[in-house]
Amino acid sequence: MGKLLTESSVRQLMRVNKLTDQDQLTLPRGTILTPAARGFLTEHQIKVNLSGTETSEVRIQEAEKPKPNPWLQTIQVTHQPIDFNQLTYYGTPLVHLQSALRDQLLRWLTILGETTGELNQTIVTDITTFVNSLTTTTFEEILTNEEYAVDDLKLAELKLPEVSTFSISNLQLSLGLVADALANYLTVQPDLKQSAYYQAVITWQTMIQDWTQSLIESR
Repeated sequence: MGKLLTESSVRQLMRVNKLTDQDQLTLPRGTILTPAARGFLTEHQIKVNLSGTETSEVRIQEAEKPKPNPWLQTIQVTHQPIDFNQLTYYGTPLVHLQSALRDQLLRWLTILGETTGELNQTIVTDITTFVNSLTTTTFEEILTNEEYAVDDLKLAELKLPEVSTFSISNLQLSLGLVADALANYLTVQPDLKQSAYYQAVITWQTMIQDWTQSLIESR
């Protein structure tokens, strides 16, 4: 690979070689110029010559395309501080379930970060807020049986034109982890099945399963 020259490097070369406007600058074959360096040379009408006998062109480095959906960098997955003096708490079925849901959310957000198309920020924000609420609900709050607005989530409307099958499979794997954690929770707390929390988790997992399957079928 040739040497990369930035605008700053070109300015330095001009000073060293005492070049003025409309002079010539000799560069090694295979040199790569950044767009800013090329623009600077054009502005000063500096002609570029290449050393060596073979014919070649100075390559111009492609300008880095801005990543779509920059707001994704502001999305936060809620993590509770861990109290290492209360480790028995982290062995409870609820914590295992919430850890599986949090891991699933991170896998989902990673998939979104791969796409080159624009995403609906409202849909992504609503889903993240919803899952964050599931992962921070306490056992006492589950018993209040308050409803979750899971039916307002529009995951099916979120289209991803360019995502690897590996990433989709990785997200599908999380479905089994959540199912396993939920089944273990039901073993020690059978009444959980009657709660709005349980129904919200089930509905959300069904959405994820249908959505990932539709992504695979659309390829």
